[in-house]
Amino acid sequence: MSGRPLWVTSAVGAAHARRAAARRAAALGAVALGSVVGGAGCDGVTLAPDLPASIEWTPFPAPAVVVGDTLRTEAGGVARVRAIVRNTAGDTLTGAVATYLYADFNRDSALLVDSTGLVRAVKKPRGDARLAARAGASLQVLRPLVVTGRPDSAAGTGPSALLVLNPADTGRTAAGANTSGTLSVTVRTLASATSVEPVTGWLVRYEVLRPANPANDTTRGAWLVDDNGRPTAVDTTDTGGNASRKVRVRPSVFPGAAGTDTVVVQAVVRYRGVPVRGAPVRLVVPVQRR
Repeated sequence: MSGRPLWVTSAVGAAHARRAAARRAAALGAVALGSVVGGAGCDGVTLAPDLPASIEWTPFPAPAVVVGDTLRTEAGGVARVRAIVRNTAGDTLTGAVATYLYADFNRDSALLVDSTGLVRAVKKPRGDARLAARAGASLQVLRPLVVTGRPDSAAGTGPSALLVLNPADTGRTAAGANTSGTLSVTVRTLASATSVEPVTGWLVRYEVLRPANPANDTTRGAWLVDDNGRPTAVDTTDTGGNASRKVRVRPSVFPGAAGTDTVVVQAVVRYRGVPVRGAPVRLVVPVQRR
């Protein structure tokens, strides 16, 4: 026992307890703040509404860029990539400036990116070509961009099987029965004077010409769908240079009398806004009413 009176000892103990509790509360507060910062995905993110807290890409103008050219829109115009910077409330910071670069520059020099977001492809990368958008000292977001050869030609094949319509056009089974086989388009590039290679990541736009449905309206007699039956008239070529769509027919709206009829589809492949050799590709789907 010390020589202090009991009430003094009790008071000292209480003071120590209060200081320990304060230290624990401060530590918990620091952990809570660290959780908020970590949730934002970047160190050093502040809660001030006028400072950047997150960054995100806007959709790229095109999924691929041609070696020796800049990134372009489907219509052929020179395009730039762009990112949006937001504060902690999710509001766009119009005054915040994002910077852009080729994220894999240490591996190869496939892409050149300037401060305005203009992208030029110098050569094929050794792996995925990723672009980076940065804001401040700690915010960064990555997105891959396909680097491919110049699309020089397109060819297509339609379904060989006759599409026999099922009048009871209800439910998944009937929808599948009234959907054609694959309308395939292959896009190639002249790799040399004697060889061709597939073009990857290139847009192919389909359109139903007969019965006319330029807007791909699902209330019409025929429209375009993907492999899952979702309405869409645009596809991107895979690593083999192939794109595909199918035709969905609604028997109650499909024009024509009983017997065999056809759905005519065209597929357009453009480079710098001009159709490549072989495009537009004309594809025919034979249809028969029961």
